[in-house]
Amino acid sequence: MRDMTQGKALPVIVSFALPMIVSGMLQQCYNIADSVIAGQFAGVDALAAVGVSNPITGLFVSLGTGAGMGASVVISQLFGAKQMKQMKTSVYTAILSIFVMSLVLMLVGAGFSSALTRLMNTPDNIYEDALAYLQIYMWGLPFLFLYNIANAVFNALGESKKPLYFLIFSTILNIGLDLLFVAKFHWGVAGVAWATFIAQGLAAVLAVSVLLLKIRKIPEKGRIFDGGLLGGMSRVGIPTMFQMAVVSIGNLFVQALVNSYGSDFIAGYSAALKINGFFTVVITTLGSAVATFTAQNIGAEKMDRPGQGLRAGMSINFIYVALAVILVFTLGEELIGLFVDDSASAQVYDTGVSYLRVVVCSSFFFIILNNTCAVSRGAGYMIAFTSTTLVDLVVRVVTAYALSGVLGSASVYWSVGIGWLVGAVMGVAFYKSGKWKQVQLLKKG
Repeated sequence: MRDMTQGKALPVIVSFALPMIVSGMLQQCYNIADSVIAGQFAGVDALAAVGVSNPITGLFVSLGTGAGMGASVVISQLFGAKQMKQMKTSVYTAILSIFVMSLVLMLVGAGFSSALTRLMNTPDNIYEDALAYLQIYMWGLPFLFLYNIANAVFNALGESKKPLYFLIFSTILNIGLDLLFVAKFHWGVAGVAWATFIAQGLAAVLAVSVLLLKIRKIPEKGRIFDGGLLGGMSRVGIPTMFQMAVVSIGNLFVQALVNSYGSDFIAGYSAALKINGFFTVVITTLGSAVATFTAQNIGAEKMDRPGQGLRAGMSINFIYVALAVILVFTLGEELIGLFVDDSASAQVYDTGVSYLRVVVCSSFFFIILNNTCAVSRGAGYMIAFTSTTLVDLVVRVVTAYALSGVLGSASVYWSVGIGWLVGAVMGVAFYKSGKWKQVQLLKKG
């Protein structure tokens, strides 16, 4: 377990974040494999069907992710304060609570899959495939949530390598099963979903088992459940869950607009989203590292160090995005071509390349938004984190629809950058206010 309250911020964050970045990129490979194999072996409609399902699954996953964020902040602060008994109890409490929540969400998601797929304005030619993918995915939600909470706890304790090992195993297995089920058995979109289900299930079991064995080695005796600690997690987790759920609902509205332009546009858009995930994962991962760095140092009452962490995270991100911009403008069509065969229309390529160029250039705003919000989240200052993200979302959805009459389908791309710009301005304002330093999330001792 890594103590982030000592040493210079830049090397501490880099050494902690590197395994997380590799994990994040592998996670993108994991997600991209579904779309690439579906597009190459089952056709453009299959690629579109998987893409249509993503915002719906994201709505449910966001709830588990928000809960994991709440748990990680509390665990990081307790670890930074060296309250090991309470920290151990908080881990047990988090796993139990999120598992119960995932079972409820699994039943809700499976029951409403058909209605949600129709609500998304899904074209008739891909409806059945999109529904099949979604229903299978929903039954695997408990595994996904358990893996995510294990990952969140490892990161909160400064241990970023073990999640990487589990993800390597899961990614290789998922790609292998994708090829077996789709390319050999010709199960189509359902085969993609079953590959994800099996790979996530095994990774979750391994991750939680190793985490529990690691926690049991701590000599202090913890309890299985603590309502007070759950309350502390909820003060961070519930606003985050609400915020992320609203963001996912907003993404559903944007996806509905995307779906109105037909399956070729959906395919190009979906491919571009997957590629852009490789770029944004580094930004968001460094943001998570800054949040953990902030939480541990606030727990240790070293209030000067979060600002150092913020500057370190942003400087790395700016260099990375500059390289991403060069890549997209030189190899954009080749990147989209990975997802489709030679029969794909020009619209698929035009949509994907246009989206990438606009959104990757706008990522400089996202860097500022994400890192300033990371400090707020690590401190438990959820007003800043929640309101900034929600405003970003509202601006994106409103401008996507409002500009569609002028820009047509291009409004989907430009709305992302406009939302990030507004969010970045708010994030800087909240950070400069210094109110995040005044939050008392947990009682010490």
